[in-house]
Amino acid sequence: MTTTNKTLAGPVSDCCAQGMKHVGTPVGQKINIGGMDTYISYPPTSSSEKPKKIILAFPDIFGTFYVNTDLVLDHFASHGFLVIAPDYFQGDSVAKHVEEGVGFKPGFDLATWVTPHIQFAKKATPPWVKAVKEEFSAPGTQWATIGYCFGAPFVMDLLAEDDAVVAGAFAHPAFLDEDHFRKIKKPLFMSLPDIDQLYPAESRHVAEEILTKKEHKYVAQLFGGVHHGFGTRADITNPYEKWVKEECAKGFEAWLNLFLDA
Repeated sequence: MTTTNKTLAGPVSDCCAQGMKHVGTPVGQKINIGGMDTYISYPPTSSSEKPKKIILAFPDIFGTFYVNTDLVLDHFASHGFLVIAPDYFQGDSVAKHVEEGVGFKPGFDLATWVTPHIQFAKKATPPWVKAVKEEFSAPGTQWATIGYCFGAPFVMDLLAEDDAVVAGAFAHPAFLDEDHFRKIKKPLFMSLPDIDQLYPAESRHVAEEILTKKEHKYVAQLFGGVHHGFGTRADITNPYEKWVKEECAKGFEAWLNLFLDA
C-alpha cells in the first residue's frame, strides 16, 4: 500500500498578517545562543536555581522581538515557565514589511520573502535547540514546545524525537504535511479556527484520523468566529476574540503542565 504525504497546512499567506498590533511592555531579554539572537523570558522566582520547566517557542511570521509575540511569551513565563524563542528571521520578520491596519508595504512579496527564511530556519533551528539545551539543562529540567503559524513544523519536529520534549502545542499552523502527524511521539495540543485557508477542515480531519489510528494523545481545540492568527494577533478590543486568545494560552499552559508535572 502506497502512503501519501499530502500537504495539510499550506505555506504562509496574506491571512497570516491580519489582526492587530497589541500594546504593552515585554519584560524578557535579548540574548544570543548558538549564533542566533534569542528572546528569553524568566518566570518569577526567588531562587537561584535554574527553572525546571522550559518552553522552546517558535513564533509566527511577525517573529521574535515583536510586541505581540513577546507579550504572549511573557504570559507563559509569568505562569512558571522559562520561555526561549529564536529569531529565525534574523531581524527581518514580516513586521518590518507591514503597515499596521493597512497591509503589506508596496513592493513586498510574501512568497519571495518566506523562501529563504524557511530554508534558514530549518537549517538553524536544530543546532539552536542543541545550544539552548546545553546552556539551560540542569538536573530535573523538563522541556516542552509551542509554536504559532510558521513555527508549527518546528514543534512537530521536536515531538517526533524520543526525548527532546515531553509535550507540545501549536495554533493556526502553516507548513505541515501528513508525515508530521505520523512521526510525532509526544502529546500534541492544537488550537484552531474552524475556518482557516491554510489549514482547512479537510486537512484537520486527515490529521485527526492519522492521530486517532495511532492512538496518539492529542487535543483539537476549535473556535468559531475567529480567523488564522487569533493566538497572537486577535482584536483584543473585541471581547470574544480576546477570550479566544486567552483560552488558547490557557489550553497550552494546562496541557504542558499535565505532562511536565507527570
